[in-house]
This record gives sequence, C-alpha cells and structure tokens, in this order.
Amino acid sequence: MHTSPNDPKQYRYLTLANGLKVLLVHDAEAPRSAAALSVKVGHFDDPLNRQGMAHFLEHMLFLGTEKYPKVGEFQTFINQSGGSNNAWTGTENTTYFFEVSPHAFGEGLDRFGQFFTAPLFNEEAVDKERNAVDSEYKLKLKDDVRRLYQVHKETINPEHPFAKFSVGDLTTLEDRNDKSVRDELISFYQTHYCASLMGLVLLGPQSLEELDAYAQNFFHDIPNTGKAKADIAVPLVSENEKAKFITIEPIKEVRKLTLSFTLPAVDQHYRKKPLSYVAHLLGNEGSGSLMSLLKTRGFINTLAAGGGVSGSNFREFTVSLNLTPKGLEHIDEIVNTVFQYIELIRQQGLDEWRFTEKKSVLDMAFRYQEKSRPLDTVSYLVMNLLHYAPDDIIYGDYMMTEYDEALISSFLEQLTPDNMRLILVAQGQDNDRIAQWYHTPYSVKPLTEQQLASWQSPGNEPKLQLPELNPYLCERPDPLPLAADAAKPPQLLQDLPGFRLWYKQEHEFRVPKGIVYVAIDSPHAVNSPRNIVKTRLCVEMLLDAINESAYPAEIAGMSYNLYAHQGGVTLQLSGFSEKQPLLLKLLLDRFANREFNPERFRNIKAQMLRNWRNAAQDKPISQLFNALTGVLQPNNPPYPVLIEALESIEVDELPAFVEAMFAELHIDTFVYGNWLKEDAIALAETLKDAFRVTDQLYGEAQRPLVRLGNSGTLSHEISCDHADSALLMYYQSRETTPRKIAIYTLANHLMSTTFFHELRTRQQLGYMVGTANLPLNRHPGLILYIQSPVAAPTQLLEAIDEFTNAFALVLLELNEAQWQASKQGLIAQISEPDTNLRARAQRFWVSIGNKDTEFNQRQKVIDALADISRADMVKFIVDVVKPRTSNRIVMHSQGQAHSNLEPLLIGSPIGSIDEFQQSAY
Repeated sequence: MHTSPNDPKQYRYLTLANGLKVLLVHDAEAPRSAAALSVKVGHFDDPLNRQGMAHFLEHMLFLGTEKYPKVGEFQTFINQSGGSNNAWTGTENTTYFFEVSPHAFGEGLDRFGQFFTAPLFNEEAVDKERNAVDSEYKLKLKDDVRRLYQVHKETINPEHPFAKFSVGDLTTLEDRNDKSVRDELISFYQTHYCASLMGLVLLGPQSLEELDAYAQNFFHDIPNTGKAKADIAVPLVSENEKAKFITIEPIKEVRKLTLSFTLPAVDQHYRKKPLSYVAHLLGNEGSGSLMSLLKTRGFINTLAAGGGVSGSNFREFTVSLNLTPKGLEHIDEIVNTVFQYIELIRQQGLDEWRFTEKKSVLDMAFRYQEKSRPLDTVSYLVMNLLHYAPDDIIYGDYMMTEYDEALISSFLEQLTPDNMRLILVAQGQDNDRIAQWYHTPYSVKPLTEQQLASWQSPGNEPKLQLPELNPYLCERPDPLPLAADAAKPPQLLQDLPGFRLWYKQEHEFRVPKGIVYVAIDSPHAVNSPRNIVKTRLCVEMLLDAINESAYPAEIAGMSYNLYAHQGGVTLQLSGFSEKQPLLLKLLLDRFANREFNPERFRNIKAQMLRNWRNAAQDKPISQLFNALTGVLQPNNPPYPVLIEALESIEVDELPAFVEAMFAELHIDTFVYGNWLKEDAIALAETLKDAFRVTDQLYGEAQRPLVRLGNSGTLSHEISCDHADSALLMYYQSRETTPRKIAIYTLANHLMSTTFFHELRTRQQLGYMVGTANLPLNRHPGLILYIQSPVAAPTQLLEAIDEFTNAFALVLLELNEAQWQASKQGLIAQISEPDTNLRARAQRFWVSIGNKDTEFNQRQKVIDALADISRADMVKFIVDVVKPRTSNRIVMHSQGQAHSNLEPLLIGSPIGSIDEFQQSAY
C-alpha cells in the first residue's frame, strides 16, 4: 500500500468471509480510536413512493438494537467515553462513524456493529424519528443551498435517480393503507444493507492484530445477500436537458452564473486526474487569467472551476462566477470569454511541464501531509476504500501518475456550448415554474441559435494568457535541522515598546512548514462601529488587491489570511515555509503602495452589504448567536449596526483612516514551525520597517465585554423571517480562572447528551437542539438552544427550564463509575495532543492572546477538573443554572408558524443595546 514517508501509521487491508472490505490502521499516537462504515446505498436507491427512505433508515439505526435496546443509549455511551458520532446519507452512499477513548473501543464496536446486524426499529422511535426527519427538512426550507439543489434535480433527466427528493418528510414517510412505514423500512434494510456493498475502517493505538480481531468479532455477522449494485442505465442529462438557460430566484441577494457541462464518470481516471489539470488552468487567478480579465472589466468578484456533482455514471464540471450588478448585464459576453479561455487551453495549454508542476505540488502535499483527527481520517479513508484500488486507498487523492494528453483533450472536447447548461441565480428574473418541496421559483429556456453560434466561434482575446512557471514552488523540501532548545515552549525574543516577537521551532512534526501570526492592534481601528466597518473594508480591499499576484503562492502550498477582530487586524501566513518571506514581502509591498480603486471599492462595499443583509435570512438560531455576541461585545457589533455604518462610508475616507490607524499600533508576532531563530528575527525586522515601529507607547486595544453580574434574567427578541421559532439561553462566568473554565466545560459535557435526548428525541421539539461552550473574551459561557418548527419561545423556555430544574437530580442519579467516566471522557478530550502543526500553532497563539505565557492553561484546567466533585457540580447547577436564581440572557425569535401564540415575556428586556453596553468594562 502506497503511504507517505512522513506517515508512521501501519495499515492492513482485508476482506472478511462475508465480503466486507476492511482497512485497519494502527496509529500508536492516536488519542482516540475511531471507526467508519459506509454502505453503497443512498437516496438514489429510495423507492419512488418512499423518497427519503435511505435517510430515515440512517436516523433509525442509532435508536436501539437487540443487544442494546434503549433509545439514546449509544449517544450516552459515546459521550461518557469522551467521543463523538455522526452519520450522513449521500446519493449513493450512507456513512456512519464514531470515535471514543481507546479503552472503550471494543464496547463501542460491539454497539456499532449491531446497527448492521440487529437493529430493533422500535415502533415508538419510528413514529418520533419521522418527526426529526421532517424537522430537518423544514429547518432548510429557506436554505438557498437546498432550494437551488431542488431545481437542479428538476432540470436534469427526470428518469435519473438524482431527480428524487433526498431528505423525506411526514408525507413521504407516513403510514399508508393501515400499514406502518416500519415494515417497508425493515424490507429496505434487509434488501440493501449487504456486507459485500460495505467498507469498514478501524483506527486506533491498538495493534493490527487487535483491530483485526475487532473486525472479525463485531462485523462477521453482517449478512451477505450476494446483491450486486445495479448500474444506472439512464444519463444524468439527455439531449432534452442540454443547451438550456435556467434562472433561479434565491432568498438571499446572490448573483451567481454557472456554466455546467455533463461528462461521463471519471472515477476510473483517478490516477491521472485529467479534470484536475483542466480545472487548474480554468480556475487560475493570476495575471492574464480568465478571472483577472473579467474582474478588471468589473463583471465578477470571484470565479471557481471544477465543481459540480458526481456519481457512478456522471460527472458535472462547472465554472461558477459571482457577478457584480454590471456583470448581470453582460452574461453573454462573460460566457463568450469563458469559451475563449477554453479554446486557449485547447490550443496552447497542453504541456507536460504544467502537468509536472501540478504533480509536484500534490507530491509535496502527500509527502508532508499532516495528521487529521481520527474521526476525520476514518471518514475519508472509508470513501477511498470503496472507490480506489487497495494499494491506492491512502495515495489516491494525490496521485497523478502520467501525462495523458489525449485523455485531457477528450474531456476538453466536451466543454462545448451545446453540452452546456447555463444557470443564473439572481433575484428578480422572469420565472414561470415553482420547484416542489422547497417552492423555489425558476424557469428553463433553450439557449438561442445566435448564442450557440457565437460561443462556438468565440474569437480571440489577446489579454487572456496562460499561467507562467510558478516562482513559489519549494526547492528545499526537507525540514531544517533542530536547534538545541527546540523542545522548549515559545520564547519571547523581543519585547519592545509597541512590538513583541514570539518564536518557537517545531521539534515534533518535522515538516517543512511554518506559520506566522502578526496581530496589529490599533485603538483607532475599533473605537466606533464606523471605524470597525472601515477596518473590515480596508481588509477586503487589500485581500482583493493582493489576490492576483499572490495566487501562485497558494497553488504552491502556502496560504495567507488577513482578518479583522476586536483589537484590530491579524495577518496569518501558513504552509511551506521556504518561500514565505517572499510572500510576506509581496503583501507588505502591496500594503505600502496601497491604492483605493473606486470601482473595486464600490463592488466590495456592495458585496459586504449583501453578505450582511443576507445574514438576516440565516436560520433563526444562527441569527440569535450573532445577536448575542453583538450585545455582549461592543467591538463585535451585530449585522444591523454594521450595515447602517457601511451604507454611508465613501472611498475617499479610507486613506486618512489607514494613516490614523497606523499612527497608533501595537504588534504581536509569533513565528512558529520550520524556522531558525535568525529567520524569525529577520522577519521581525521586515515587519518593523514596514509598519514604521519606533518606540511606540501604545498598548494593546481593549476588548470590552458586558458582564452580567447580578442581572437576573435578561431577554432580547430578534425578528427573523422564518416559520420556526428559536430560543438561546446564555450563562456567563464572572471569573476567568481555570476552575471556572473547568466547571462550565464539564456542565456542557454532562448536559449535552441528556438535553439532546430529552428535548429532541423524546419531546420532538426540533432538529437543531443542543448545548454549547461559548467563552467570550476569556470568560467561560454556557449555552442551551433550540430551533423549533412545532413550539413557540414560551414553550421552548418552559421545556428548557424544566430540564435545568431537573438536571441536579440527573446528576445525583449517576453512579460513581458513570460520574468518573464522564469526567475522564472530558479530560481525555481536553488533553488530547495536537494533531498537526496548524492545531499546535493555533493553541500557542490563543495562549499568547490570553496572556498564558507559561503555556500551561490547559493543564491547569485538567487539574481543576480532577478536583471537581459531584457536589460541586450539583451546587453549580442549583446556584447558577436553575431558572429561579440564575443570571442569564434569553435570546428568542417567534416564528411565523407561531405568530398567533402568546409572545414570550420574561425577565427584563434589553432595550437599547448602546445603553446596555455602557455597563461594559
């Protein structure tokens, strides 16, 4: 099996006697053991009169088996074992996965294996879970992704299984003719869930022999019915559906144009990746590129090539463009330019050196790929197990074995106007159809003869150029030698007025990668909502101006980001370290020679306004989270405040604003990874020169937070344009001590499964139900939330209050072993070693921001957790969480489905946010 030289894991591939394909992965350092099982059954297999059946079945397998009959028991076990679990239903696959502490893996697999041999399909659970599926469907009724997907389904060949409704609802899953859907569910399961159609991946610190024994013991009973998967006999798009212009009305303000070409399946070409080659050129963003030209003309903001859905008998290839209002008036010209570029690739773009460059980037990525979390690893490997040859399961995503010009040409030849469907998603088009299920207005018209003729001979545009050789490709692929003190925590190398430099050479992961953080704090950047918005505008304009020249660096495995936060802005560089100083120089040069182009300003301002206004169409629970942080953090205003400030800002205000912002700076820099100390100091000098740092006396910007104190219950209502109601309850810790962090984190850990089981599974209040840990400005916070299609905020509050009132009793009923197991599960999660360079950099950077200069906050929290007794937790629930005594904020939104019900009146309403925030310190 082809593995990366940087991958210490051991692998074994086998097939069980029942035909089940298995990959075993021994990872001596895995903090948790994980398993994933995928079966080649998805919504394509739903009976026509039972659409959503595969998805419903996925939900049901979690709800009790012969050996473990109790509904909700699997989640409880996973939670107490410090793990997590999930599943998803796709078009032709359903995948289940979980991870737990290694000591609990055997029992976890015993429970998990039962899903595929002896599920109960408990009758009461069938009735209830149907409602959960219906809630999941209703939750997304106003989700543009789902609304557009439904039009996609209705505009391809209606005979193809892609046209089916994948989610299911109460009507598709109802009992009919005095017969329960349960009988059909069992029959569907027995027909399709067959060992020879499955793949299983087991990963953990256990030896390959132990993992082998687990596979044999817990999965050998899965029946093999000998069922082969029938090929799909009809094309995704027939001649009837080609050469069409489809317009779709979104809810959010979006202008997106997609050229979609339907190709035959490409899975068998994974070793050569012909479409990656084409997408790499079409999606290029450097100078002379398709994106560059269309952006210069003011037609588009972004472009992406190579997306689209794929399946066992089709692959869509798309070019997607986000249009400006001007672009909306030049659609034919944009499409013509795309065909000009496709023609340029056909004529001049087929070169072996381009293939070799792309291959070397993938080879570097593979050679120095970093570990991912066990759960993520098994999830992608199980898909590879079913799609690639056994030797290629690890390498398949990265392989580019040989340059096959004829094969690439054969795909390019299919990117023609008559094999295209042109899709425009924009408001206010002339639509004459309504899509089923999601009620999306759309229309379908044939492309005109004139359009087809002009795009077939698009002409020649001299400004379009193919990319040059990439100057950012690494030439020294090996990591630098380690210094004697490399194992030490980050060191403060420079502590000057207004400038600090932290440095650490990474000694464990040994990859030639590095990460540089530069946090630029400026009180001027955040001293009013208007300035906060100007800061964000300048960030977007700088990113936009840099994109074209920095694009080759991204291709070569480096990335950069600039983002605004509560103190100012942060620049982050990551990826292969060798050429990062070159990239930093480019960014700083562009910053020093900044220009504020009025047309780009207008487009970026319009784009930001659109994004923020579109947030008003997000699902209610997302809007409540945004409003909560906006209420509590004055430097992080909610969307309506940002919109109001942005509307009146003009481009000529920005140069003076940036000058004023950079007149008072405080910079924290952290250079981490494959760097020597002298590299870090050289980078620091570059930064100090660029930002004119000389004996500045400015400290960091303050990050204020409203403290709740003895506020009692505060309430705040948000108006959302949605049928569902939602409620979010927030508790805040006054202190930021390790003990308080431990108590709030443990409370969330203990509550989450019970809360989910009680309010979602048992009471059926909605699909989005949960608890969360939300620290704000270092203050721990606990959140309980529900979005519901069936209950108004008044009932949601009652249900949550009833839960918190009873929760102390739930804790008292745990036996000592369960209490200790829950604590150990959380300790295992927190003390989990960093998976990769990026995760460790992030942890160190957060510690620097939190003034944890000993880098031992995590250990202090673990020690505090070990000391928390059950009596402490009961006291916390009774004193802090119980409704009668609590200081909390209740954010809520009354859905349109409940507009006739009593509004929620509780506690003291937060009237003016400004006045409320005056109490911030």
